[in-house]
Amino acid sequence: MSRQEPKRSRSSLQELLEGGNLISPEELARGMRVARVTIYQWARRGVIPHLKIEGLVRFEPEEIKRWLEAKRKTAIQTSR
Repeated sequence: MSRQEPKRSRSSLQELLEGGNLISPEELARGMRVARVTIYQWARRGVIPHLKIEGLVRFEPEEIKRWLEAKRKTAIQTSR
């Protein structure tokens, strides 16, 4: 008999960022509506703030909020 994992509901980006728990690349990719490989590439290139714990990539919600806000400000400034 195999033990099945409970199905995770699709979390919005806001729910992930408000949750307080570390975020996996898969969760962040779903929340941002980008490919999982994109999240890994951004982390590897240092584009997005991340933690690497024993080889696992994780994201701190507060750091992602700050990063997104900085990106938003940059986008607004360059569009003027």
